[in-house]
Parts: sequence; C-alpha cells; structure tokens
Amino acid sequence: MSDYPAPAVLVHEGQDGWLFLRGGSNFVTSLYSRDGGNLPDAQLSHWRKRIESRTARARALGIDCVHLVVPDKLTIYGDKQSEPLVDPEQAPAIRLAAQMRSSPQSTGYLDLVPTLRARRSETDLYWRTDSHWSPKGCHLAYLALCERCGLEPEPGLLARPHQTYQATMDLGGRLDPLRYEKVTKYDYLQKAKRVWINRITGYLEDPNFNEEIHVGARALFENAEARNNKRIMLIGDSYARPGTEALTGMLAETTTSLEFIWSSEIDWWAVRRFKPDILIVEIAERFLAVLAKDRRPQWLLEWRQMALARRRRRERARSAAAV
Repeated sequence: MSDYPAPAVLVHEGQDGWLFLRGGSNFVTSLYSRDGGNLPDAQLSHWRKRIESRTARARALGIDCVHLVVPDKLTIYGDKQSEPLVDPEQAPAIRLAAQMRSSPQSTGYLDLVPTLRARRSETDLYWRTDSHWSPKGCHLAYLALCERCGLEPEPGLLARPHQTYQATMDLGGRLDPLRYEKVTKYDYLQKAKRVWINRITGYLEDPNFNEEIHVGARALFENAEARNNKRIMLIGDSYARPGTEALTGMLAETTTSLEFIWSSEIDWWAVRRFKPDILIVEIAERFLAVLAKDRRPQWLLEWRQMALARRRRRERARSAAAV
C-alpha cells in the first residue's frame, strides 16, 4: 500500500456508492485524451500495429488470435462520476476499437465496450468498491469471446458453487472509514482440472506474499469432457488469473486444454510449444499505457520473479529476527 498516493488522490467517490480508481501507477484519468496524457492516439496506433502483427503471425502458424481489452470501470460506468474526471467517450478501448475497425486484421480485436455498456443498468458488471469486473461482467465478456471464437459456451456457470460475504475490496479498503461490499467468489471448475502450476502461481497463492508476485504466473487445465475440442492459450492479467474463479476458470470448463500465462507479452516459443488452436490475449485498459514488446522469454520473467520472492523471504526473516 505504501506505493499508492493518499486515498483522496487515488479514489474518486462517485454516485450511488461507486468508487473509481483515479490515480495509482497507471495514472488512470490521464489516459482519456486523444492528444495528450499517457495514452494518446499516437500510442494507440502502436498497439494497433502490435495487434496486427501478432494476429498475422498467429495465423501463419494456423492459430486463431483475438485480443480483448477489459475496459476500465470509468469507461463503462462513467455516468456515475460525481464530478467530471474524464470523458468516457475518449476511453483508450473505444479509440483503439475505432482504429482496429479499419484494419486488415480487424478480427484480431474484440470490442467489449458496447457489450458491457448495453447491460450496465441491469446489474453491477463491476464491483462498486473495486476496480475489477464482477462475475456477471466477466460472464458477459466470456459469452462474447465464445461467440467470436466459435465456441459453444458452458451453461450454468453463474450457478456454480460460490461464496458470498462482506469484504473490503481494493478501493473500499483505501477509504476511512473502510467501505464494505457484498461480494461473490466462484469456483467454476466441475469437469476441468488444474493439472500444473509454476512457482510464480505458488507465490501468488501464498498469503505470505500478499499477491505482490504475480507476473509470470502460469497454470495448465485439462478437461476431457469439454464441449469444445480446442486448445487455448490465454495470456492475461488479474481479470483472468491462474485460478478457478475468473475468466480462466470459465474457459477451462469450455475447452479440452487451456494454458494461462500472466503477462502482457507473447513468448512465441511458448506458443509454438503449446500449439493452441486459439490464442487469447486479455489486457486491462489501463495497462495499454505500456506497449508490449514481445521480447522477454517466459523463463527470464519467471527467473526474475523467483529472485524477488527470495528477497522478500530474506526481508521477512530479518524483520522477524529484529523483533
């Protein structure tokens, strides 16, 4: 938490209990500008070229490739601002979608903004006190993704086992007094099994590390009873995760084999090794501020994260010895 600015700077208190991320390391409110800020149209044009080159390269390998940008909560629920922070119509996801519509590789991009905005008044598609989407928002994206990829969706996912409880989420936990919300956490797996994880996923799921170590996390799921005989490689972030509770869990129930990698970059050696039928790249809208270069191999990313874990263990040991 020490890396964040004061709550008054970080969190915007909107209407009807909606909280929005306004600062942080990605300077969210600076991204909604065509000509300035941290994500102007010129920067988005680099993303367009990256998506085009990735889609073409995957196609040359016989792989269907699709990118989806998870819109920031301000992009979908900007009407809940209590004062004008941003113009939601200038959202990076909207501007990138406009660029991709005229691209020869337009099928490589799935625009989620119209899908989510069309249903935003029916139910909460994002947590009101968190920056992430809710299970219902994630499920809408899942259905759109299945339609785009020609997959038969797994029915009844939102009726799967779940826990409902009061919790402080990432934004509500930065206010004084704390803001609580009734949240629901799912375990979507019934037919699929998570058969392997790497060390980084182990660190992510170890409460001693408080989810600090996550980039480079990997997990493999197998599902002999899946409706779709397809192999998927899912490259994503905290909106997907290597566990069973988010987009990864939904897709694992849908296809025979799925590998998740927490990254914004593609390691093409890993793609060729896994040989997916479909390559899905998911990225949070605010992470578009940094262009993925696709130059870092997965083994190097994991090595660096393991080195960080060793440092954190030494720091905890020194702290414990000093008490």
